[in-house]
Amino acid sequence: MSFEPKIIKANVFKDNRGYFSEILKDYGFAQINMSWSIGGTFRGIHAQRLMDKAMWIASGKAIVYAVNLDPTSILYGKVISETMQAGDGKVFYAPWWWGRGFLALEDTTVTYATTDVYRPEHETGISYIGLPEIEKDLERVRAELIVSEKDKAAPSIKTDGTAENLANWKRAGDDILRDRSLEE
Repeated sequence: MSFEPKIIKANVFKDNRGYFSEILKDYGFAQINMSWSIGGTFRGIHAQRLMDKAMWIASGKAIVYAVNLDPTSILYGKVISETMQAGDGKVFYAPWWWGRGFLALEDTTVTYATTDVYRPEHETGISYIGLPEIEKDLERVRAELIVSEKDKAAPSIKTDGTAENLANWKRAGDDILRDRSLEE
């Protein structure tokens, strides 16, 4: 298991018709999702317990982000980002305790493969506010920035109580994993 987000480079086969790409093999995904976003849309930062996520761009261009949400980690609050576009063969993979999101730089379709099905009771999220690496990118589209009400209401990673809430969220996920391993 990878403990940090990483870019997986898929094989891209190009010819005069366009391209074909084998996106992922053997990663144990349970669900595949797709979203379409108008340029200037920011989605995230979201995470679900036990749901690793791989993201790639089917059309358009976006900056994809992962933020470490484990307050017990020396990497807590670390932001990793990658600018990606359709056909570049990049897949952004992040383990479940890293919150994920993206900024659509133009009208963009993002596809997600996840290692578990969506369970609302396992979800958490934080705001981009207080994450300078993301705030700097959002300045590029400030006039056109579109953020959902849910994402606007998410707490900053620097808000009092957020670290404690995230620690409890992560601990509950670790407990589920431990219980599963004991059953095997």
